[in-house]
Amino acid sequence: MRRLRSALLFIPLAVGMLVGCGSTTSSGTAGCTPQSGIDTSKLNLVLSGKLVIATDATYPPQEYTDPTTGKYTGMEVDLANEFAKRLCLTPVVQNVQFSTIIGGITASSPGQQYYDMSISAFTINDDRKKQVDMIPYFTAGESLIVPKGKGSAYTKLADLCGKTVSVEAGTVEHDEIAGTGDPTNPGLNEPGGACVTNKIKLLTFDTQDKAIQPVLNGTADAGYQDSPVTDHYAKQYPDKLEKGPITVQPSPEGIVVRKDNPAFESAITTVLNAMRSDGAYLKILNTWGLSNGAYPPLS
Repeated sequence: MRRLRSALLFIPLAVGMLVGCGSTTSSGTAGCTPQSGIDTSKLNLVLSGKLVIATDATYPPQEYTDPTTGKYTGMEVDLANEFAKRLCLTPVVQNVQFSTIIGGITASSPGQQYYDMSISAFTINDDRKKQVDMIPYFTAGESLIVPKGKGSAYTKLADLCGKTVSVEAGTVEHDEIAGTGDPTNPGLNEPGGACVTNKIKLLTFDTQDKAIQPVLNGTADAGYQDSPVTDHYAKQYPDKLEKGPITVQPSPEGIVVRKDNPAFESAITTVLNAMRSDGAYLKILNTWGLSNGAYPPLS
C-alpha cells in the first residue's frame, strides 16, 4: 500500500545479478524451455536473454539488501527469480529509488525502456493504471509503528495530529498525510483534513530503511508504512518498537508492466498463474511468512 505515484525522472542504479536456471546464451539459458512455450524473442526485452526487474530494495520483508551477503532478497525478489527461471531468462534486479520506477518502465519505446517490469509493493490504483498495466499478485494494508510502550496512544490516523511522523517519499502513506491536492479526498494536513489546525510534522525519506531510523532514535512519534514492513521491524527491534493500529485494510498490489507490450504482459500473467497452480507461488510466500497476503486470498 505504500506506493502511490512515480515521477517521470529516473536514475538507473547498481545492478544486482541473481541466479537463473543454467548457462546464459544470447536468447536466455541453454537447455531450458520457457513456460507454456512462450517465445521470449517477442517480449521486447531490454536485454536479450535477461529479465530486468526494478525494485526499491529497502522494504523488508518484500525486498531488501541482505546485510550479511549484500545481495537483494525478500519475497518479491524470490518471485522475480522464479519468473526469470520459468522464462529461461537471467534475472537482473536493479535497486532503484521507488519514485523513479514507473518512469523507467514507460520510457521510450518497447524494448528501449530501462526495466522490463517492477515488482516492488506497488498498490494498484487509478492514477497508476493511467500510466502502466498492473498484474495483481499480493495484498497488503497500512499500519503505524511506534516506540515501545506507545502503541496504546494511537487507534486511528487522526491521533497523529500534532505528532512527528516518518514516511517514505512517493507513497500512499505520505499522500494520506500531506495530500495530493484532491479536495474530494484531502490529506490529514490539507484543508478539510483532520489535522489541518494541528498539523502532523512529516519527515520524508527517499528509502524505507532511512524512514525507520527516526522512530528508532526517538525523533519521530511514529512511522507509517505497509503492514508487512511494520511487522518486520517490530520483530527486528522488539525492545525498541511495537506495532500501532492497522489504518487501511489490505488491498491488491501489482506487478508493473508497460501498456504497449501485450506479449510481455501475457507472458508474466501466464507464468504467475502457473506458479499459483503448481504451488510455487504459495511456497515463496510461506518462506517469508506472508501467506496471509496471497492474491487471490486463500479460502
